[in-house]
Amino acid sequence: MNFTHMVINEIVRLANIVPGIYRKVIQDVEINGYTIPAGWLVMVVPSVLHVNPDTYDDPLTFNPWRWKGKELHLGTKTFMGFGGGVRLCVGADFAKVQLAIFIHHLVLNLRWSVVKGGDIVRKPTLTFPNGLHIKISEKNCAVE
Repeated sequence: MNFTHMVINEIVRLANIVPGIYRKVIQDVEINGYTIPAGWLVMVVPSVLHVNPDTYDDPLTFNPWRWKGKELHLGTKTFMGFGGGVRLCVGADFAKVQLAIFIHHLVLNLRWSVVKGGDIVRKPTLTFPNGLHIKISEKNCAVE
């Protein structure tokens, strides 16, 4: 199910629901000429990090193939879909299993099409200000 896992990573990359990850700075850190003093709180916004054109080619395009040959199970400095390091979300694997089951049934048993809406706004998370209305129907899978 490597391709399914690549699809899941791409979904999480483009539509991460976590607005921010807070970390406390334990020692002074210099980044690009700026010093972040020890004791300050830093907020990382994964949804901004995940659409960085310096990290991802054509970052706003859904492309599961960008994950081919990459580690699919861990957070990194450029992909924090479920946090990273020692603070990786304990429910990450459970969420991935749920998403894999949903994708499996959606692809095998259902057809869906966008009826209206779908305008995307990033602020910084992905939102649909006019909603996203879809029509779902069962596939006709009769075998003769």
